[in-house]
Amino acid sequence: MANTLNIYDPIFYAQEALIHLEKALGMGMRVHRGYDRERKAFGKGSVIEINNPSTFTVANAPATAQDLSPGNVTITLDQWKEVKFKLNDKELAFSTEQIIQDHIRPAAYALADNIDTALCALYKDVPWFYDISGTPVVADIIEPRRVMFDNAVPVQDIERMHYMIDGSFEAGLLGLSAFSQQQGAGDAGVSTQLRGSLGTKYGMEIFANQNVQSHTKGTLDTTALLTNGTPAKGATTMNVDAASVTGTLVDGDSFVIAGNTQRYAVNGGPHTAAGNAIAGLTFTPGLAAAPGDGAAVTVSLDDHTANTAFHKNAFALAMAPLSELGGELGARIATITDPVSSLALRSRLYYVGDSSEVHVALDVLYGVKTLDPNLACRGRG
Repeated sequence: MANTLNIYDPIFYAQEALIHLEKALGMGMRVHRGYDRERKAFGKGSVIEINNPSTFTVANAPATAQDLSPGNVTITLDQWKEVKFKLNDKELAFSTEQIIQDHIRPAAYALADNIDTALCALYKDVPWFYDISGTPVVADIIEPRRVMFDNAVPVQDIERMHYMIDGSFEAGLLGLSAFSQQQGAGDAGVSTQLRGSLGTKYGMEIFANQNVQSHTKGTLDTTALLTNGTPAKGATTMNVDAASVTGTLVDGDSFVIAGNTQRYAVNGGPHTAAGNAIAGLTFTPGLAAAPGDGAAVTVSLDDHTANTAFHKNAFALAMAPLSELGGELGARIATITDPVSSLALRSRLYYVGDSSEVHVALDVLYGVKTLDPNLACRGRG
């Protein structure tokens, strides 16, 4: 006879977990999100398409109608993460509310923390930066915004402009009158003193995140390189060399090529110099212009905390529902997808007879991706 777990409704607990997951997401609730609405279930490694924000150009009227861009971006669902715990007879006697608070909520928080860490690591794709002061000042907020303004980021879209900072940066800003005193920030400053929340300032929502990443630079012994060959416009790979060069370039190091102001971030590394050259150096975004052979490549190498100012459309989080297969085999399984937030989560409950325990598993399947690195700027701390 199949075991029944009437103490748990898997749909209800999946719903509760999804609510807490959404509340706990930091960066995850501030980036572009989506999921594939066509299929009912996915597995790790699946590639899906999500809607990509469209862009248009203005022309003299009467103009030819523009073709819509494909409107989709592919993301690989390469992150399948799970929290699993067990409940014994004593714990099964708890009230539903207590089980949520003691187990479901912390499990959802752990999943949210994992998703958030993956998103924060996308800073490595951002080639733009501003070096913030040792003691934070207002310019450390204004200047990254200026960098994005110069890159044609729609900074007037205030609801989609964010600045993720670490605890040290937040502590410095909290002490500034521009943020936390009546004479500098009005009623918002009073609220900051009460709640420790910086809120929106200078056109960006400023929020602290414990998952802000630290960047460790590559070991390249020179910052002056030359292109070797003539890579085409749009290329994301090229060869570089120097009269003498050793060491490495790692993901997140950045550079600029003479003749164009576009910056690039190294990816696919580490790339190790051999024979005074680095072959197959990969980077993002694609080349804005085709450099000639021997063009100067100036590298920026710096250990820093990767505070990140960004527009919502700089990054994407895609989640997908997991299969409910196994529900006919004694387990109770439910997958919940929120069409508004595009978040998805599965709950599984099953009885282990030899230990008289109910095992509960919450899992998510997701992928993250940088959509446009030019819509963000690092505040290098």
